[in-house]
Amino acid sequence: MRASPPCDATDDQLNVLVIEDEPDMQRLLVDLVIASGHQVVAAESAEEGLTLLTQWSFQVAILDHNLPGMEGILLGEYLRRHNPHITIALVTGDDDPRLPRESRQHGIAFIEKPFEPERIERLLRDAVAAAKERMAAQAAQGQEAFEPPISTYVDEVGACYDIPKVPDRLERRLVETLKRHLNNLRNASRYNERDRVVAFSGLLSAKVLGLDLPRLSSGRTLYEEYDALMRQYGRRAEFDERAA
Repeated sequence: MRASPPCDATDDQLNVLVIEDEPDMQRLLVDLVIASGHQVVAAESAEEGLTLLTQWSFQVAILDHNLPGMEGILLGEYLRRHNPHITIALVTGDDDPRLPRESRQHGIAFIEKPFEPERIERLLRDAVAAAKERMAAQAAQGQEAFEPPISTYVDEVGACYDIPKVPDRLERRLVETLKRHLNNLRNASRYNERDRVVAFSGLLSAKVLGLDLPRLSSGRTLYEEYDALMRQYGRRAEFDERAA
């Protein structure tokens, strides 16, 4: 597995998964994604790619078809079932006539090798546009997924549970996970409800465990950062400024 070096996120930046076992083709795809301004993580097999899905939130998946362990079209169908909004492309030199047909059936872009770089660049531009449209639609609907009045009682939950000190390694893991998912939420193209739920549950867990979470370089607490992002997206702030 290799990933692009971390860089400052922008509103249009995507997390892209590339699964390709041929080194030169993998390098080409990775370079095209980076040149388009996005983050990329590359894997050589379906198994490695599936493992990465538990660690990252991806908005785009670019798959070879003839992969070790699983055909790319089957992996694409799996990804589509579990994430209806992900942009998926099957990039292959396989001339099996069923592949374009099955790709269309599952909303997967079919890109035949060799391909022009513009084909990948257009795929990424379309993914950014689709993400922005979803965000606009969600904001217009004003959906509220969390109904309980969390902010009213959030400062009381730690005392209610009165849990002894949490081991440092667990606290570090919680903070690292929170920061990763909050970073995705800062980016309009990466935003998805999974990151929102993970960040929210982590912050609430920190309250239950009585953890003193570090502040960000901006000076905000992680609670303030979450609430500010929710207001930005037209969502409800869950922790309120009193959480600082």
